Amino acid sequence: MPDDPDLIFHGGDVVTVDADDSVAAALAVRAGRIVAVGSAEDVLALRGPDTTVVDLAGRALLPAFVEAHSHPTQIAEALGPPAVDVRPFVVPTGAGVFDKLADAVRATPAGTQILLYGVDAVLQPDLRLPTRTELDALAPDNPVILVSNSGHAAYANTASFELAGITRDTPDPAGSTFVRGADGELTGEALETGALTLLATPFIRDVAAPRAYENLHWAFAQLAAAGIATASEHSYNKVSQAHLYTRAAAEPDVKLRIRAYEIGTPDVAADPHHRAPDRAPGANELFAQIGMKLWADGSPWQGNIFTSFPYLDTEATRRMGLQPHHHGGMNYTGEQITALATAFIAQGWQLSCHVHGDKAIDVVLDAYEAARAPASSRSRLEHVGAMTPAQFDRAAAMGMSPSMFIEHVYFWGDALIDELFGPEHGAHWMSARTALDAGLRISFHNDGNVVPPDPIGNIATAVTRTAKGSGRVLAPEERITVAQAIRAQTIDAAWQLHLDADVGSLEVGKSADLVILSANPHDVDVDDIRRISVEATYLAGRQTYGADA
Repeated sequence: MPDDPDLIFHGGDVVTVDADDSVAAALAVRAGRIVAVGSAEDVLALRGPDTTVVDLAGRALLPAFVEAHSHPTQIAEALGPPAVDVRPFVVPTGAGVFDKLADAVRATPAGTQILLYGVDAVLQPDLRLPTRTELDALAPDNPVILVSNSGHAAYANTASFELAGITRDTPDPAGSTFVRGADGELTGEALETGALTLLATPFIRDVAAPRAYENLHWAFAQLAAAGIATASEHSYNKVSQAHLYTRAAAEPDVKLRIRAYEIGTPDVAADPHHRAPDRAPGANELFAQIGMKLWADGSPWQGNIFTSFPYLDTEATRRMGLQPHHHGGMNYTGEQITALATAFIAQGWQLSCHVHGDKAIDVVLDAYEAARAPASSRSRLEHVGAMTPAQFDRAAAMGMSPSMFIEHVYFWGDALIDELFGPEHGAHWMSARTALDAGLRISFHNDGNVVPPDPIGNIATAVTRTAKGSGRVLAPEERITVAQAIRAQTIDAAWQLHLDADVGSLEVGKSADLVILSANPHDVDVDDIRRISVEATYLAGRQTYGADA
């Protein structure tokens, strides 16, 4: 019958994430929308002859996770074939990185460019960052680029610089640097997005582009396997990516809904025709641009975030090339950020700015205030590792909201205290409790290719604040509840993407974006949350991951 549900789920907790955080016993879906949530008796009474009934068998049904800050195209380019994944989660030592490089050189035809993604001077403790001439010796017949795990630095040999047309006289792109030695020659290091984009253009054009669409689908599958149905694209380039995302969104089996934040440049800011749409796109639109992406500072693991407190003088910071009493700095001046923010707010866009250091956060809040960013735009601050209580209060008063890279605490927690900032500042990294106490709606994210997509891991870290290496708890007063952590990965993340009316909770009328988990996070010991597995993911009622549920 036309009114019969297509799907009914029962036999386990239906964790709705509604305003009351209620738990139901069953849920029904028709035509991609939720049509009933309630008791098993009432919902099962709706089934018809063609209804598929899924017995959860004690598992839990939650809203599909929302990844509010991701980079699917970077996942595709940096981790998809033929790029080589050398992130510390895959290759834990510096020696292993160079073994992978040697393997790639042996396996790659002479003249073909090689890209390794994920070197990390903090988590790969024996890693010494290579110079251009050292890479020349290691790869005499291939252009080579090693990209840092943060995505904010790269190290290349002479052949890669020549292939990209970069010389000692090439001007530094705005907000970026081609590092030069005292003699003016390129050292091999490139810092920040503009420089990395120019350096990697030949690899993207000649090596990655032929596989771009295939690898984008591969990236979508990685996110769907983590229980994600909606993700952002936080480094959207309309010229090179619009056709990929538009094509993917039209596919009947597409695995993700995408909301894009375009890279904000002066040229785009000056374009009188670059206007935001008059209405926020609904969940049925599987791809849409909703905002503009700005940068303020860089990465704590590269030493280029702008802080009021210094980096420690340790073996790790010396390997990073930092001098004692180093405080980092800005990639853009306050004036530049204000000019871009003002232009994009006038065009009607939501703002989203990458910022970590507390000094840089002041600059960004000043810029948003000067630009008169309206609370209705839900403009955002991304990552916010060192954000202070006063800054959270100020953001709340302005109607801004933070998206937190909470897994810094898990993967880099020991390094934050012992190697980089000491207990006073390192332990309070990603202060989620303080943000919530200020009245903010927050989201969690994994930042695309930096760490594996893992919303369940984010929830576990927010609840326990346990560092992976030592097991120590960082600033236990910053722990939040399981319910609050789930909201940051569902309804509040959807709110940041202007999608909360359609996704993020299990309520009648909303899109049937669902995830089946092996257990209800509320019912397990908090130290066991990370062990919960994703068993199936649904986008608008269509299964995108997992065995037949």
